Amino acid sequence: MDNVPKSRMRLRFTRLKGAWNMSHLEQIRALRDMAAASGLDCCPARNGKNLVPKMSFGPALSAGYESLCEYADLYLAQTCKEEIVGAKLSAVKSGAFSLVSVKRVPVYFPSIEASVSAARYLIEADFKGNFTREAVDIFLARKSALYAKPGAAGPGATLDVRPVVMSAELDAAAGGLRLVLRVEPGKNVKPVEVLGVMAGGEMEIKRVVREELYWLDSKGGLEVI
Repeated sequence: MDNVPKSRMRLRFTRLKGAWNMSHLEQIRALRDMAAASGLDCCPARNGKNLVPKMSFGPALSAGYESLCEYADLYLAQTCKEEIVGAKLSAVKSGAFSLVSVKRVPVYFPSIEASVSAARYLIEADFKGNFTREAVDIFLARKSALYAKPGAAGPGATLDVRPVVMSAELDAAAGGLRLVLRVEPGKNVKPVEVLGVMAGGEMEIKRVVREELYWLDSKGGLEVI
């Protein structure tokens, strides 16, 4: 392993059902293990007393959620074609993640986590009450929607979740609600918590999938990371 990165590869994975209950740290270890087992000439990083492949990662995903868009940047000590990196990583068997794409990015590009401005989720649920498109429209028309975040000893800080929601729509074909939420330090809220404020009534959450991560362009439009 060479200490000086010659290239940086942005990897996109799906987080499969076998990994749905992983913590963020467990996911980081699993992806580093894949990189180490691939045979690629990875730059080293120190993790305690051990050397591991130098990588950076996207925003944490809550345990219990699936994902179509888990990202990791892998730093290599040599230049390497994207298809070779993809082939070597895909050859490593994993019941937790599946490689979707490999894209070369500049070595000193901003980190994934610093770049992400929004995330899209699909929440599949069995709505016990009368949750309709009208209820979604009523929520979107509100100027504020306060939510008391739960704490260890009762309700915690109150958060206005309305500015967090960029878009929301019921998807009958998918059997759930699709949300695009802003990602901002100190203001993040889980999609199921937004749904709870929006729907109000009783519901049974079946599945939550993070479908896409975005950055905001100069005009405020959403672009895929």
